[in-house]
Amino acid sequence: MLSIVDDLAGFGPLRMCAHASSADDPDDPDDLTGLRVLLVADVLARVMELRGRTVLVGWTCPASAAADAAGIRPADAHGTPDELTEALGGPPGVHLTSRTYEGKGGMSLQIGEAVTGGGAHRDTSSRDTDQDTGQGMDQGTGQGAAPDPLALRLLLLGHAHHAPVDVSGKALGAGGEKLADWRAKVAAWADEPSRAMPAEFVREATAALENGLDTPAVLRLLDDLEKAAGVPGGAKFETFAYFDRVLGLEIVRDVGRSRPAEVYR
Repeated sequence: MLSIVDDLAGFGPLRMCAHASSADDPDDPDDLTGLRVLLVADVLARVMELRGRTVLVGWTCPASAAADAAGIRPADAHGTPDELTEALGGPPGVHLTSRTYEGKGGMSLQIGEAVTGGGAHRDTSSRDTDQDTGQGMDQGTGQGAAPDPLALRLLLLGHAHHAPVDVSGKALGAGGEKLADWRAKVAAWADEPSRAMPAEFVREATAALENGLDTPAVLRLLDDLEKAAGVPGGAKFETFAYFDRVLGLEIVRDVGRSRPAEVYR
């Protein structure tokens, strides 16, 4: 259980080490789990930065194109834990790993494994074929179209970081539809007068992040906020934009772009 109760004593950065042997092939279960480790490190760093803490993140794996596609910010350093201690200017205070960490010092946060039934980016599993969706993993994304690369990020964030997650083409397709819908609505809300974020929503979402890094709860709260008839569009825009600083789903990227005449409310 991770609970952020206060900033570290004194000044200086929080150093974190994400333990992953590789994270560049989401079709490989080991690499997909490694990618999830990097994602949790990224989200934790974003939460701490919102609290005003500088964060330095090191990876034990090389740079990853898959991590870039999933919106994970590049590491500050790469290498073994000892090499990272030197590169980051001190020992990591937090270690994130999918396996038991036996090193000395620092808190260890264990990440659940991720598996894929036939590949995160191509549909070869029986559960995502015509018998389930009629279109395989392209359902909702356009015939033959690749899913939004951030759909994988959304899918992983929709599960508790310590729980296993099964990645399927069907789920990625649904995630891509969800992101497209949210982006269209956020772009429409941006045209309305700005309003303060709902205080109770901010309190609940912040508490969820700081008690267990509960991104699934934040996503559920955003779903509720989206449908809340009594909340002005300007307040919804400010809230979605603020919490996307942690979620990293590029929810505001369509703001200012031309869109269909139908306006989402």
